Amino acid sequence: MAAEAEEDYDSEFVSVEDYPIDSKIGYYPGCVDYLDQEMVFSHLNEGSMNLGDSTTAAFTLFEEMGADVSYLGRDFLKCCGHDQKWQGLDEVFDKLKSYNQKKIEASGIDTLVSSCAECFRTFARDYELEGIKVMHTTEFLSESGFDMNLKTEEDVTITYHDPCRLGRQMGIYDEPRDLLTAVEGVELVEMEHSGEDAMCCGVSSMMSCNENARALRISRMEEIRSTGADMMITSCPKCVSHFECLKFEDEEEYDIEILDIVSFLARQVEAKKSQTEAIAPVPEFAQA
Repeated sequence: MAAEAEEDYDSEFVSVEDYPIDSKIGYYPGCVDYLDQEMVFSHLNEGSMNLGDSTTAAFTLFEEMGADVSYLGRDFLKCCGHDQKWQGLDEVFDKLKSYNQKKIEASGIDTLVSSCAECFRTFARDYELEGIKVMHTTEFLSESGFDMNLKTEEDVTITYHDPCRLGRQMGIYDEPRDLLTAVEGVELVEMEHSGEDAMCCGVSSMMSCNENARALRISRMEEIRSTGADMMITSCPKCVSHFECLKFEDEEEYDIEILDIVSFLARQVEAKKSQTEAIAPVPEFAQA
């Protein structure tokens, strides 16, 4: 990602004038989601995770809500620079920030939404986006009055993992939990360490993914297991990818389903739509 910070790469990105932006709300997918969708990262390993699902899921929710949101893809904006900043590559980060900031402000949007906790935190804290409200998807859904009258097909016990960037650094704890408990059939159980005390998934800037980071993931997975939950939900694709790493090691005791919250909610929306279609009356002319 550092290479694309250079001006030589600017021509690889679509200009504001040529990009289809027809809404005041823009959605940025983040690099993990983009790489999975465009480069099929998930399918290079033996895991079943689908990191690219969070963008598809987010737009499933936006569509059901009737929210008009424009996709600000990675063919329009560069990497937000989160990892570069936290790796100490300040010059690289500043170049990425300068490029993105100019394009975001020129896009005409007044709200920028992302499902990635790290991108959200970076745009909100490290950029100076004049007149633009930066929101995590869980915030956007909550403030927009998201209420799709959702219900799980079977009762499910869920535990929620607070991403470091979303929780401790941005103070967003209630919105994800409120969205989950609003789904009929969901029982939310907390881990020993949650909220401000939540443990890290192990890695932030995709560096130092070592035995110490693995030990953090194992400790957290043990807490997940102790809740008796059927599923662990979080609000950051990177957290999902890091926890999924243990599955690639054939650690059967950690074979619990892990999903991003937008993927979980979109799954219930799709199930509801399927049920509605299944019970819809057949027109008389179709029966003839």
